[in-house]
Amino acid sequence: MDRKKLIAAIGVTTGISYLSYKMISEEMFKRVFSSRHHDPYLKPEIKNQIDSFDMKKVQRDSFDGLKLYAEDIHNHAHNRYIIMVHGIWSRRENMYERAVEFDRLGYNVLIVDQRGAGESDGKYYTYGFKESLDLLIWIDYLTSAYSDVQICLYGVSMGAATVMMAAANQLPEAVKCIVEDCGYSSMKEELDHVLRKDYKLSYTGIVLKLIENRMQEEFGMKYEDVNIKKFLENNDIPILFVHGTADDFVPYSMAKILYNHNKGSKKFYPVENAGHTEANTDPNYYRNIDGFIKSYLA
Repeated sequence: MDRKKLIAAIGVTTGISYLSYKMISEEMFKRVFSSRHHDPYLKPEIKNQIDSFDMKKVQRDSFDGLKLYAEDIHNHAHNRYIIMVHGIWSRRENMYERAVEFDRLGYNVLIVDQRGAGESDGKYYTYGFKESLDLLIWIDYLTSAYSDVQICLYGVSMGAATVMMAAANQLPEAVKCIVEDCGYSSMKEELDHVLRKDYKLSYTGIVLKLIENRMQEEFGMKYEDVNIKKFLENNDIPILFVHGTADDFVPYSMAKILYNHNKGSKKFYPVENAGHTEANTDPNYYRNIDGFIKSYLA
């Protein structure tokens, strides 16, 4: 093949490769950012329990004008609260079974619909970037509504990222501790993992850059804005890190990264053979979390 034909062939191959990366990046952007969720199946006994609770629906406006909703379940005379934050493609009802367990342990709970989920407004998820600012509104709601309130922030998957990123703000003293369950170490590392696992890409750099370009256009954010391990380097709120060792969506290794980067008081709770969001199937799950929370909530 002569030089001109070789250059032309390389150009065609490069163009096809770029178009392929472009298509993957667009598919990934829609897959991971577009708001969507599934109505959860609720066991009859869970639904009956929830229906019997002293529950109040609460609405607040976000910093950028979205209507956000939560449910305040105040079944106990004291003001010890767990703010429960669900993960991606989910909604507050997905947390009902966990809420029932926390109620049995004697906690009041505030279960939020994150932006783009359930009743809350929003077109896109931002992986904790804007959601963590929304969480400040719910913390303010509790501190305004109840005197001497004590709060634990509890999040699962993207909700875990949300509660960890919220800790980077100057939170009120009422926030005593955090429980994060299967959170990712950074958005970029999580997307890189999904691209390699689901799309079988050995080189993800171009696709990740194309996705970041879209993120900047749509949300004004970069990967560094959702680099949770960096946020934890100055954290002083005690955290319990929970993660299933068989998690193939958010790898177990990310929990170790988060734990090692966190400079404040911390505990690590690995759940053997549990997949993503399945750590709560461990018979000791709620007992271990309760023990941690009670160390900080009087």
